[in-house]
Amino acid sequence: MGLLSTHEAVVWWEYHHGKPTADIFSEYEKPMKIPEYVFQILRSELDSKSADPRKLEKELEKYREVQFSSSAYVSRVLSRAKSKIEETLRQHANSHRLDVESVDGEKGLLTGFDYQANTSVYIVFTLGLGVIVWYEHSDYGGKLCDGSPNAGAKTDGKPCPKREECRETLDTVLTEYNLTLNTKEEELYMTEQSVRIFAKLGQKQLPRYQRETQESD
Repeated sequence: MGLLSTHEAVVWWEYHHGKPTADIFSEYEKPMKIPEYVFQILRSELDSKSADPRKLEKELEKYREVQFSSSAYVSRVLSRAKSKIEETLRQHANSHRLDVESVDGEKGLLTGFDYQANTSVYIVFTLGLGVIVWYEHSDYGGKLCDGSPNAGAKTDGKPCPKREECRETLDTVLTEYNLTLNTKEEELYMTEQSVRIFAKLGQKQLPRYQRETQESD
């Protein structure tokens, strides 16, 4: 998860799967197992730092369940996550020298334009893959996803070498932000499909939440 704490990751996941902060608190008012997706990411991160399986399991037990003190606390956790994400999206845009068109920390999406490459760029936060920087493109070296040439370009007919990497990236965005594709969109080349996915994220309707500050963290 890297950027976010365990509490922030849990709230972020639940929020983007349709739960307002009040409902998240209700679910975690008593100790509750964290979402399996989040837990497996945490397991992978801890596993990379530990060579002792028994020590790893003991460490994981500390994170297997979480409990939130109030709806106000959940709102503040979500607000912190949003601020962290927006800041890191802007940092990545700056390092790639992009002209920022829009940024939404709550949706984890920044849209920009690279004038040198003459293309739109999407920067997306994910728990599983970290920050994704996706340059809009129609082909990879003249080659479409299945290896067929684009606009008369000659290729060897083999699938694009980035095909699996792109599929993992787009599937991660779909899963983490709870987005779906219709039948026609599923049949598109990933280069075209990606534009639809990022547009869906930008247009996504989010649950309501209120920022409350009367209770301490």
